[in-house]
Amino acid sequence: MAETTTSTSSIPSVMKAAQQSNYGEIRSVLTLHDDVPVPRKLSSKEILVRIYAASINPIDWKLLNGNLSLISRFSFPHIPGSDMAGVVVDIGSAVKRFKLGDEVYGNAGISGGSYAEYVCANESIFALKPKNLTMEEAAAVPLACETSYQALFSKVSPAVGAGSKVFICGGSSATGFFAIQLAKAVGAQVATTCSQRNFSLLEKLGYKITQNKDEINNDQQQLLVIDYNAKDFGRELSGQNYDVVYDCVGGEQQWISAQQILKQGGQFITIVGDDTKSIVSLKSIASTTSTVIGRKLSSVFGSNHHGYIIHFLNQVPEELDDIRTNYIETGKVKPLIDTIYDWRKDGVEALHSLYEKSKSGKAQGKLILKIANEK
Repeated sequence: MAETTTSTSSIPSVMKAAQQSNYGEIRSVLTLHDDVPVPRKLSSKEILVRIYAASINPIDWKLLNGNLSLISRFSFPHIPGSDMAGVVVDIGSAVKRFKLGDEVYGNAGISGGSYAEYVCANESIFALKPKNLTMEEAAAVPLACETSYQALFSKVSPAVGAGSKVFICGGSSATGFFAIQLAKAVGAQVATTCSQRNFSLLEKLGYKITQNKDEINNDQQQLLVIDYNAKDFGRELSGQNYDVVYDCVGGEQQWISAQQILKQGGQFITIVGDDTKSIVSLKSIASTTSTVIGRKLSSVFGSNHHGYIIHFLNQVPEELDDIRTNYIETGKVKPLIDTIYDWRKDGVEALHSLYEKSKSGKAQGKLILKIANEK
Protein backbone atom coordinates (compact mmCIF):
# COMPACT_ATOMS: atom_id res chain seq x y z
CA MET A 1 0.00 0.00 0.00
CA ALA A 2 1.10 3.53 -0.64
CA GLU A 3 1.47 6.00 2.19
CA THR A 4 -1.86 7.82 2.41
CA THR A 5 -2.32 11.49 3.20
CA THR A 6 -5.28 12.65 5.28
CA SER A 7 -4.21 16.24 5.88
CA THR A 8 -3.33 18.92 3.33
CA SER A 9 -0.96 20.53 5.86
CA SER A 10 1.73 17.98 4.97
CA ILE A 11 1.83 19.00 1.30
CA PRO A 12 5.13 20.78 0.56
CA SER A 13 5.39 24.09 -1.31
CA VAL A 14 7.91 22.78 -3.86
CA MET A 15 8.48 19.43 -5.53
CA LYS A 16 10.84 17.51 -7.78
CA ALA A 17 9.68 17.52 -11.41
CA ALA A 18 10.95 17.06 -14.95
CA GLN A 19 10.85 20.24 -17.00
CA GLN A 20 10.93 20.63 -20.76
CA SER A 21 12.50 23.92 -21.86
CA ASN A 22 11.63 23.72 -25.56
CA TYR A 23 10.94 21.25 -28.35
CA GLY A 24 13.93 19.15 -29.35
CA GLU A 25 16.13 16.19 -28.48
CA ILE A 26 15.71 14.70 -25.02
CA ARG A 27 19.15 15.51 -23.61
CA SER A 28 18.96 19.09 -24.82
CA VAL A 29 15.52 20.07 -23.52
CA LEU A 30 14.66 17.81 -20.56
CA THR A 31 16.00 18.56 -17.08
CA LEU A 32 15.14 17.66 -13.48
CA HIS A 33 14.48 20.31 -10.81
CA ASP A 34 13.86 20.18 -7.05
CA ASP A 35 12.24 23.60 -6.68
CA VAL A 36 9.13 23.42 -8.86
CA PRO A 37 6.06 24.89 -7.11
CA VAL A 38 3.42 22.36 -6.12
CA PRO A 39 0.09 23.29 -7.79
CA ARG A 40 -2.12 24.28 -4.85
CA LYS A 41 -4.98 26.21 -6.46
CA LEU A 42 -7.61 23.61 -7.28
CA SER A 43 -10.79 24.31 -9.20
CA SER A 44 -14.01 22.78 -7.88
CA LYS A 45 -13.60 19.55 -9.91
CA GLU A 46 -9.85 19.10 -9.60
CA ILE A 47 -7.85 16.81 -7.34
CA LEU A 48 -4.21 16.95 -6.26
CA VAL A 49 -2.44 13.61 -6.56
CA ARG A 50 0.84 12.58 -4.95
CA ILE A 51 2.44 10.58 -7.77
CA TYR A 52 4.25 7.35 -6.96
CA ALA A 53 4.93 6.11 -10.49
CA ALA A 54 4.51 7.20 -14.10
CA SER A 55 5.05 5.51 -17.45
CA ILE A 56 5.99 6.60 -20.95
CA ASN A 57 4.13 6.19 -24.22
CA PRO A 58 5.29 7.01 -27.78
CA ILE A 59 3.13 10.14 -27.78
CA ASP A 60 5.23 11.50 -24.91
CA TRP A 61 8.48 11.67 -26.87
CA LYS A 62 6.64 12.80 -30.02
CA LEU A 63 5.29 15.72 -28.01
CA LEU A 64 8.74 16.42 -26.57
CA ASN A 65 10.37 16.41 -30.01
CA GLY A 66 7.76 18.81 -31.34
CA ASN A 67 6.33 16.31 -33.85
CA LEU A 68 2.83 17.31 -32.78
CA SER A 69 3.44 21.00 -32.11
CA LEU A 70 1.07 22.04 -34.90
CA ILE A 71 -1.86 20.67 -32.89
CA SER A 72 -0.51 20.90 -29.34
CA ARG A 73 1.71 23.75 -28.18
CA PHE A 74 3.04 24.24 -24.65
CA SER A 75 4.13 27.15 -22.52
CA PHE A 76 7.65 26.47 -21.27
CA PRO A 77 8.90 25.25 -18.92
CA HIS A 78 6.50 22.33 -19.29
CA ILE A 79 6.16 19.15 -17.18
CA PRO A 80 5.72 16.20 -19.56
CA GLY A 81 4.24 12.73 -18.99
CA SER A 82 0.74 11.30 -19.21
CA ASP A 83 0.23 7.96 -17.39
CA MET A 84 0.48 7.91 -13.60
CA ALA A 85 -0.58 6.27 -10.34
CA GLY A 86 -0.72 7.86 -6.92
CA VAL A 87 -2.73 8.99 -3.90
CA VAL A 88 -5.30 11.78 -3.63
CA VAL A 89 -4.02 14.41 -1.17
CA ASP A 90 -6.41 17.30 -1.83
CA ILE A 91 -9.79 17.71 -3.51
CA GLY A 92 -11.86 20.54 -4.98
CA SER A 93 -15.17 21.58 -3.45
CA ALA A 94 -17.32 19.73 -6.02
CA VAL A 95 -15.32 16.51 -6.37
CA LYS A 96 -17.63 13.49 -6.05
CA ARG A 97 -15.63 10.51 -7.27
CA PHE A 98 -12.75 10.55 -4.77
CA LYS A 99 -11.81 11.27 -1.18
CA LEU A 100 -8.51 11.99 0.52
CA GLY A 101 -6.29 8.92 0.64
CA ASP A 102 -7.80 7.16 -2.39
CA GLU A 103 -5.28 5.36 -4.58
CA VAL A 104 -5.86 6.31 -8.21
CA TYR A 105 -4.49 5.82 -11.70
CA GLY A 106 -5.05 7.89 -14.81
CA ASN A 107 -3.84 9.59 -17.96
CA ALA A 108 -3.15 13.33 -18.03
CA GLY A 109 -3.29 13.34 -21.84
CA ILE A 110 -1.31 15.75 -23.99
CA SER A 111 -1.46 18.44 -21.29
CA GLY A 112 1.10 16.34 -19.36
CA GLY A 113 2.26 16.72 -15.78
CA SER A 114 2.91 13.17 -14.58
CA TYR A 115 6.72 13.37 -14.35
CA ALA A 116 6.48 15.18 -11.05
CA GLU A 117 5.85 14.44 -7.38
CA TYR A 118 2.41 16.07 -7.55
CA VAL A 119 -0.12 16.73 -10.29
CA CYS A 120 -3.33 18.76 -10.24
CA ALA A 121 -5.98 17.68 -12.75
CA ASN A 122 -9.70 17.22 -13.27
CA GLU A 123 -11.11 14.22 -11.44
CA SER A 124 -12.45 12.89 -14.76
CA ILE A 125 -9.02 11.65 -15.90
CA PHE A 126 -8.65 9.33 -12.89
CA ALA A 127 -10.16 6.11 -11.60
CA LEU A 128 -9.53 4.05 -8.48
CA LYS A 129 -6.35 2.04 -8.84
CA PRO A 130 -6.68 -1.75 -9.29
CA LYS A 131 -6.20 -3.34 -5.88
CA ASN A 132 -4.06 -6.17 -7.21
CA LEU A 133 -1.47 -3.92 -8.88
CA THR A 134 1.48 -2.02 -7.47
CA MET A 135 1.79 1.67 -8.25
CA GLU A 136 4.38 0.87 -10.93
CA GLU A 137 2.10 -1.72 -12.53
CA ALA A 138 -0.94 0.58 -12.38
CA ALA A 139 0.98 3.41 -14.06
CA ALA A 140 1.60 1.08 -17.01
CA VAL A 141 -2.10 0.70 -17.80
CA PRO A 142 -4.18 3.83 -18.56
CA LEU A 143 -3.34 5.14 -22.03
CA ALA A 144 -2.39 1.90 -23.77
CA CYS A 145 -5.09 -0.27 -22.24
CA GLU A 146 -7.93 2.22 -22.64
CA THR A 147 -6.89 2.91 -26.25
CA SER A 148 -7.25 -0.78 -27.08
CA TYR A 149 -10.40 -1.12 -24.97
CA GLN A 150 -12.09 1.61 -27.02
CA ALA A 151 -10.79 0.29 -30.33
CA LEU A 152 -12.17 -3.20 -29.74
CA PHE A 153 -15.36 -2.49 -27.82
CA SER A 154 -16.47 0.99 -28.97
CA LYS A 155 -15.13 1.56 -32.47
CA VAL A 156 -16.31 -1.67 -34.12
CA SER A 157 -19.88 -2.75 -34.63
CA PRO A 158 -20.76 -5.20 -33.32
CA ALA A 159 -18.16 -4.95 -30.56
CA VAL A 160 -15.55 -7.69 -30.31
CA GLY A 161 -16.97 -10.59 -28.33
CA ALA A 162 -17.27 -14.37 -28.14
CA GLY A 163 -16.74 -15.94 -31.54
CA SER A 164 -15.10 -12.83 -33.08
CA LYS A 165 -11.89 -13.25 -35.05
CA VAL A 166 -9.40 -10.49 -34.28
CA PHE A 167 -5.99 -9.87 -35.80
CA ILE A 168 -3.61 -7.49 -34.02
CA CYS A 169 -0.68 -5.91 -35.84
CA GLY A 170 2.07 -5.44 -33.27
CA GLY A 171 1.15 -7.76 -30.41
CA SER A 172 4.31 -7.00 -28.44
CA SER A 173 3.56 -3.26 -28.23
CA ALA A 174 1.74 -2.08 -25.10
CA THR A 175 -1.49 -1.40 -26.98
CA GLY A 176 -1.01 -4.75 -28.68
CA PHE A 177 -0.52 -6.96 -25.64
CA PHE A 178 -3.40 -5.26 -23.84
CA ALA A 179 -5.58 -5.79 -26.94
CA ILE A 180 -4.71 -9.48 -27.06
CA GLN A 181 -5.76 -9.93 -23.44
CA LEU A 182 -8.95 -7.88 -23.75
CA ALA A 183 -10.07 -9.76 -26.86
CA LYS A 184 -9.24 -13.12 -25.30
CA ALA A 185 -11.11 -12.13 -22.13
CA VAL A 186 -14.39 -11.79 -24.06
CA GLY A 187 -13.93 -15.06 -25.96
CA ALA A 188 -12.49 -13.86 -29.27
CA GLN A 189 -10.12 -15.89 -31.42
CA VAL A 190 -6.91 -13.84 -31.65
CA ALA A 191 -3.84 -13.81 -33.88
CA THR A 192 -1.03 -11.29 -33.98
CA THR A 193 2.32 -10.25 -35.42
CA CYS A 194 5.59 -9.64 -33.62
CA SER A 195 9.26 -10.42 -34.12
CA GLN A 196 10.71 -13.78 -33.07
CA ARG A 197 12.58 -11.87 -30.36
CA ASN A 198 9.29 -10.94 -28.69
CA PHE A 199 7.61 -14.34 -28.72
CA SER A 200 8.84 -14.81 -25.14
CA LEU A 201 7.10 -11.58 -24.12
CA LEU A 202 3.72 -12.93 -25.21
CA GLU A 203 4.45 -16.20 -23.43
CA LYS A 204 4.76 -14.17 -20.21
CA LEU A 205 1.04 -13.45 -20.58
CA GLY A 206 0.42 -17.20 -20.22
CA TYR A 207 -0.28 -18.02 -23.87
CA LYS A 208 0.84 -21.08 -25.82
CA ILE A 209 2.42 -19.71 -28.97
CA THR A 210 1.87 -21.39 -32.32
CA GLN A 211 3.03 -20.25 -35.75
CA ASN A 212 0.85 -22.72 -37.62
CA LYS A 213 -2.68 -21.56 -38.50
CA ASP A 214 -3.76 -25.18 -38.94
CA GLU A 215 -3.13 -25.87 -35.25
CA ILE A 216 -5.66 -23.29 -34.06
CA ASN A 217 -8.50 -24.66 -31.93
CA ASN A 218 -10.85 -23.31 -29.27
CA ASP A 219 -8.20 -23.21 -26.54
CA GLN A 220 -8.24 -19.61 -25.27
CA GLN A 221 -4.67 -19.98 -24.02
CA GLN A 222 -3.50 -20.58 -27.57
CA LEU A 223 -2.20 -17.64 -29.61
CA LEU A 224 -1.31 -17.65 -33.30
CA VAL A 225 1.75 -15.44 -33.81
CA ILE A 226 3.29 -14.52 -37.16
CA ASP A 227 6.90 -13.33 -37.29
CA TYR A 228 6.58 -10.24 -39.47
CA ASN A 229 10.26 -10.46 -40.40
CA ALA A 230 9.66 -13.84 -42.05
CA LYS A 231 6.07 -13.75 -43.33
CA ASP A 232 3.42 -11.30 -44.52
CA PHE A 233 0.27 -11.89 -42.50
CA GLY A 234 -1.94 -11.07 -45.47
CA ARG A 235 -0.49 -13.87 -47.59
CA GLU A 236 -0.20 -16.25 -44.64
CA LEU A 237 -3.86 -15.88 -43.56
CA SER A 238 -5.48 -14.95 -46.87
CA GLY A 239 -9.19 -15.73 -46.90
CA GLN A 240 -9.42 -16.43 -43.14
CA ASN A 241 -12.34 -13.99 -42.69
CA TYR A 242 -11.30 -11.94 -39.70
CA ASP A 243 -13.88 -9.57 -38.24
CA VAL A 244 -11.33 -6.97 -37.13
CA VAL A 245 -7.74 -6.05 -37.86
CA TYR A 246 -6.40 -3.73 -35.15
CA ASP A 247 -3.20 -1.99 -36.21
CA CYS A 248 -0.78 -0.86 -33.50
CA VAL A 249 2.20 -0.59 -35.89
CA GLY A 250 1.26 1.75 -38.73
CA GLY A 251 2.35 1.95 -42.34
CA GLU A 252 0.44 1.40 -45.56
CA GLN A 253 1.38 -2.29 -45.72
CA GLN A 254 -0.79 -3.10 -42.68
CA TRP A 255 -3.88 -1.90 -44.57
CA ILE A 256 -2.85 -3.73 -47.77
CA SER A 257 -2.33 -7.01 -45.91
CA ALA A 258 -5.45 -6.56 -43.77
CA GLN A 259 -7.70 -6.52 -46.82
CA GLN A 260 -6.55 -10.04 -47.67
CA ILE A 261 -7.75 -11.48 -44.35
CA LEU A 262 -10.81 -9.39 -43.48
CA LYS A 263 -14.25 -10.81 -44.12
CA GLN A 264 -16.74 -8.85 -46.19
CA GLY A 265 -17.76 -5.90 -44.03
CA GLY A 266 -14.80 -6.48 -41.70
CA GLN A 267 -13.19 -3.47 -40.04
CA PHE A 268 -9.63 -2.15 -40.00
CA ILE A 269 -8.76 0.08 -37.04
CA THR A 270 -5.40 1.85 -36.82
CA ILE A 271 -4.00 3.99 -34.02
CA VAL A 272 -1.02 5.06 -36.15
CA GLY A 273 -2.05 5.43 -39.79
CA ASP A 274 0.35 5.29 -42.73
CA ASP A 275 2.85 7.80 -41.30
CA THR A 276 4.79 5.95 -38.60
CA LYS A 277 6.88 9.07 -37.81
CA SER A 278 3.72 10.96 -36.79
CA ILE A 279 5.10 14.38 -37.72
CA VAL A 280 2.07 16.62 -38.01
CA SER A 281 2.32 19.28 -40.74
CA LEU A 282 -0.14 20.89 -43.11
CA LYS A 283 1.13 18.52 -45.81
CA SER A 284 0.71 15.43 -43.61
CA ILE A 285 -2.78 16.51 -42.54
CA ALA A 286 -3.81 16.94 -46.17
CA SER A 287 -2.29 13.59 -47.14
CA THR A 288 -3.92 11.75 -44.23
CA THR A 289 -7.29 13.35 -44.93
CA SER A 290 -7.11 12.32 -48.57
CA THR A 291 -6.11 8.77 -47.64
CA VAL A 292 -8.88 8.37 -45.07
CA ILE A 293 -11.54 9.72 -47.44
CA GLY A 294 -10.36 7.39 -50.20
CA ARG A 295 -10.43 4.33 -47.97
CA LYS A 296 -13.79 5.20 -46.48
CA LEU A 297 -15.22 5.62 -49.99
CA SER A 298 -13.75 2.25 -50.83
CA SER A 299 -15.51 0.75 -47.81
CA VAL A 300 -18.81 2.02 -49.19
CA PHE A 301 -18.39 1.31 -52.89
CA GLY A 302 -15.81 -1.50 -52.90
CA SER A 303 -16.96 -5.08 -53.27
CA ASN A 304 -15.69 -6.15 -49.82
CA HIS A 305 -16.90 -3.10 -47.88
CA HIS A 306 -13.91 -3.14 -45.52
CA GLY A 307 -14.29 -0.38 -42.94
CA TYR A 308 -11.33 1.94 -42.27
CA ILE A 309 -11.03 3.76 -38.92
CA ILE A 310 -8.25 5.90 -37.45
CA HIS A 311 -8.72 5.75 -33.70
CA PHE A 312 -7.70 8.44 -31.20
CA LEU A 313 -8.29 7.92 -27.50
CA ASN A 314 -11.22 9.80 -25.98
CA GLN A 315 -10.78 9.47 -22.23
CA VAL A 316 -13.79 8.13 -20.33
CA PRO A 317 -13.29 7.55 -16.57
CA GLU A 318 -15.97 4.85 -16.49
CA GLU A 319 -13.85 2.82 -18.92
CA LEU A 320 -10.88 2.83 -16.55
CA ASP A 321 -13.31 1.68 -13.84
CA ASP A 322 -14.50 -1.17 -16.06
CA ILE A 323 -10.93 -2.11 -16.99
CA ARG A 324 -10.10 -2.23 -13.29
CA THR A 325 -13.06 -4.26 -12.04
CA ASN A 326 -13.83 -6.60 -14.93
CA TYR A 327 -10.43 -7.20 -16.45
CA ILE A 328 -7.49 -6.42 -14.15
CA GLU A 329 -8.83 -7.32 -10.71
CA THR A 330 -10.29 -10.53 -12.19
CA GLY A 331 -6.85 -11.49 -13.51
CA LYS A 332 -7.90 -11.47 -17.17
CA VAL A 333 -5.59 -8.59 -18.11
CA LYS A 334 -2.20 -7.65 -16.70
CA PRO A 335 0.54 -5.18 -17.60
CA LEU A 336 4.04 -6.22 -18.59
CA ILE A 337 6.99 -4.13 -17.42
CA ASP A 338 10.39 -3.97 -19.10
CA THR A 339 12.33 -1.54 -16.90
CA ILE A 340 11.70 0.67 -13.88
CA TYR A 341 13.81 3.84 -13.78
CA ASP A 342 14.28 5.65 -10.46
CA TRP A 343 15.14 9.35 -10.62
CA ARG A 344 16.04 9.37 -6.91
CA LYS A 345 19.00 7.09 -7.70
CA ASP A 346 19.96 8.13 -11.21
CA GLY A 347 18.75 11.73 -11.40
CA VAL A 348 18.06 13.21 -14.81
CA GLU A 349 19.75 10.21 -16.47
CA ALA A 350 16.71 8.11 -15.48
CA LEU A 351 14.50 10.43 -17.54
CA HIS A 352 16.86 10.44 -20.51
CA SER A 353 17.08 6.64 -20.48
CA LEU A 354 13.31 6.35 -20.18
CA TYR A 355 12.75 8.43 -23.32
CA GLU A 356 15.62 6.95 -25.31
CA LYS A 357 14.59 3.34 -24.74
CA SER A 358 10.97 4.14 -25.59
CA LYS A 359 12.07 5.86 -28.80
CA SER A 360 14.26 2.87 -29.74
CA GLY A 361 11.21 0.59 -29.96
CA LYS A 362 13.15 -2.22 -28.26
CA ALA A 363 11.34 -2.29 -24.91
CA GLN A 364 9.70 -5.61 -24.02
CA GLY A 365 6.87 -4.24 -21.95
CA LYS A 366 6.18 -0.85 -20.40
CA LEU A 367 8.86 1.56 -19.20
CA ILE A 368 8.20 3.01 -15.75
CA LEU A 369 9.47 6.05 -13.86
CA LYS A 370 9.51 5.40 -10.12
CA ILE A 371 8.89 8.60 -8.22
CA ALA A 372 8.29 7.48 -4.62
CA ASN A 373 8.27 4.29 -2.56
CA GLU A 374 5.08 2.50 -1.62
CA LYS A 375 4.65 1.71 2.06
